[in-house]
Amino acid sequence: MLFGGAGIAAWKGYAPDSVGWLMPVIVAAVLLLTFGLERHLPYATRWNTGPGTGTDLVYLGTTSVVVAIAEAAVWAVVIVLLGQWAANGVALWPTQWPFAPQVFLALAVGDFFPYLYHRASHESNGFLWRTHAIHHAPERLYSFNFSRFHPINAFLTAALTLVPLAVLGAPPQVLFVAGVLHNVHGVLSHANVDFRLGVLNTIFSMAELHRWHHARDPDLANSNYGATLLLWDWVFGTRRHPKTRLDADGVGLWFGSTVPRRLLDQWKYPFVGVLRQITHRVRTVLTLRCCRTH
Repeated sequence: MLFGGAGIAAWKGYAPDSVGWLMPVIVAAVLLLTFGLERHLPYATRWNTGPGTGTDLVYLGTTSVVVAIAEAAVWAVVIVLLGQWAANGVALWPTQWPFAPQVFLALAVGDFFPYLYHRASHESNGFLWRTHAIHHAPERLYSFNFSRFHPINAFLTAALTLVPLAVLGAPPQVLFVAGVLHNVHGVLSHANVDFRLGVLNTIFSMAELHRWHHARDPDLANSNYGATLLLWDWVFGTRRHPKTRLDADGVGLWFGSTVPRRLLDQWKYPFVGVLRQITHRVRTVLTLRCCRTH
């Protein structure tokens, strides 16, 4: 009801002058309703309290700004490189389809590159993983976790989502409704609400499946990468739905991984390894030169 209602509200309320305020209003309404459901029907009561809420609120603000910058950058690049043909969607997008199938097509196409990027982040021990690990650091799952992303992670995900849709010329209203559904799905996929989707678990990566993506066990966590739909998880064999309950203490970084607790340290965290490598190489070069000099 929350997901479908948000989509209908976005569809009915869309207008060129409503784009700037309607999405945050819909997402905020879903957040408030989900926050209430988390108190009345929690999956794990202990997830409703704990550290990190203030940090998550900061991430909500910074992620919103970064995503807006990414979207503006993508449209600027598309217009410059491909001209009005791509920007206005002259030929490639199936505008003759009914509106709802166009929205689902946008969700599917928009998920493809983020799926690859998301999966690469999990299967890497380097920069990509350190950038993404911040999202997996909390040891509880609740609605505000949906926006906890490093600015680089948020920028790349937003850009990779929009690029193919902009190139194919998806209409603005389709993009808007798909964007609302994408954000609302993010809230519901992290919600601490004990709900069941039944057969819809084959389509959407909401909380029942996404909890396993946040498991401490990497064999469980390296799955269900889809941001909204599970299409690419089905295609590449990474969809997973264990029939048991995930323990309340079973979410967070897998053992051996750590992420700083302070916000600024988290933002610097992906670059720590890179700076160490650069420093090591510089010291090695200087040492070799000194040895040759002597």
